[in-house]
Amino acid sequence: MENRKYHQVVDELSSLREASAFNLRFSTLMEHAFQQSHGLWYRDSIRFATLFAALLFGSVYAVQWFVGLEVPPLLELGRVGSIALLLITYVYVVRSRRLVYQHILVNLNAFVATLVILSFCMHYPAPYKHIFYSAIIFVEIFMFALIRTPLVSSFFGSVILLLASNVALYLDGSTIQEWVFIEFLLLSGTLLSLVICYRMERSTREHYLQSLLMSMERDQLKLLNCQLKDRLAEDPVTHLLNRRTFEDAVLDKWNRAFQNRKESALVAISIESLKKLNQMRGSDAGDDILKSVARQIKKILFESDDVASRISGGRFCILLSNASNTEINRRMKKLRQGLSSITILKDEEIRQAGIRISVATNTLMPEADVDSRDAIKRVMKDVEPLFFTGKNEYELTATDQIAS
Repeated sequence: MENRKYHQVVDELSSLREASAFNLRFSTLMEHAFQQSHGLWYRDSIRFATLFAALLFGSVYAVQWFVGLEVPPLLELGRVGSIALLLITYVYVVRSRRLVYQHILVNLNAFVATLVILSFCMHYPAPYKHIFYSAIIFVEIFMFALIRTPLVSSFFGSVILLLASNVALYLDGSTIQEWVFIEFLLLSGTLLSLVICYRMERSTREHYLQSLLMSMERDQLKLLNCQLKDRLAEDPVTHLLNRRTFEDAVLDKWNRAFQNRKESALVAISIESLKKLNQMRGSDAGDDILKSVARQIKKILFESDDVASRISGGRFCILLSNASNTEINRRMKKLRQGLSSITILKDEEIRQAGIRISVATNTLMPEADVDSRDAIKRVMKDVEPLFFTGKNEYELTATDQIAS
């Protein structure tokens, strides 16, 4: 987990919870990431709202025909213009990738639609004009609650809509009772829409940050699990595979080798009299020679299918898969040369104590009549004697002589 990024998200979440209603924003980079992650949601909201609003304006034609209302040409032109602007916004949102002007178009649509509705209010008598006044609430719900423009933009947009509505009420010559009733309706709808906008915006931003934290923690947990698995799978001194993991790997590669009809080579390495070395020089000297052997082993592991393990004590085992005899011989020569160069083996006292390294190889050919569950047992039976006896055994001494 990147601690810096994690703490940054925690700080953003803390700041958001303490922020005022008009300051629900992140830092620049975080705000950009938030807008990117919610771009599709905003796009769908605007598409739905604009298309639905255009359909509502269009459905007024049916109501108008049913009740027998006549619309002056100027009002008809305003309604057609509003529908056209809504459809233009819809097309822009569908085709645009960046949505640079989305909030401008949404506010413009809301303002134009409100003006058209107010024109209908001033033209028709009660109760039709009261119905049209109440329709302004739908504009605010679409704009502030559904599309959820930024709260600052929503607040100033609602103020403009309320001012335009009050001007229309004044010019319409409404009575005090009508004004109070309609004003109460508009204020209630505006406040409700703004509260919904504020609550949903805060909730969405908190959920976004919490999701980031959960994602980071989940990734960290996966990483820790992988690291723990790797640690449990390897020998702590040499960092080669431990015996259990090696046996699982051998079983898997045994089965694949049988399917591909490929030979494999099993290499056994034993540090003779390792216990005596620990008594003479201490456990640190024993660990050093184990690490030195492991380094030489890693130099010949070229393929991903090659695995090596410290079986126990000073015993090592290597499985070279899918390699030709020539390649195996080349690698074995390199391994023997590397093992013979280990410094501690050149010490006269070590040589006199009989501390040496033995190496042996055995070619494996998986057989069809061998149960894969018994493959490891078969392989390990072949390996075990090679640590001590066998015609292919090599002894590496401090003088770098190889005896068979």
